[in-house]
Amino acid sequence: GPMVEAFEIDSDAKLTETKARASTIDTEKVLVFIDHDEKTIYLWRGAKAELFKKLMGTRVAAKLSHNYPKYRIRPITEGSEPAAFLDLLGIKRT
Repeated sequence: GPMVEAFEIDSDAKLTETKARASTIDTEKVLVFIDHDEKTIYLWRGAKAELFKKLMGTRVAAKLSHNYPKYRIRPITEGSEPAAFLDLLGIKRT
C-alpha cells in the first residue's frame, strides 16, 4: 500500500503517531498525513478543532517541510477534502 505516516497534533504542539485510517479522522482533531509516494504533507483540520490546534498544525507542517524540502503542504478543511486525500485513507465520499 501507499507509504503514509499519520500524526495527531496535541495541545503541546507535539506530533503523536497515529494509524493512517479513516477512523482517525475526528472533527475535533488536527491531523498531519505524510504521503511519501506523492511527496505531499496533508494538514487536515477538523471543523470543531480548537483554533490553537489549527495554528499549531500550521507550525508543525512548516517544520516538517524543512525535513522534507521536496514535499508540498496541502492544508485541508474538513468537508472539502480533495479526492486524492480521501483515496489515500480509503474514505468513500458519502
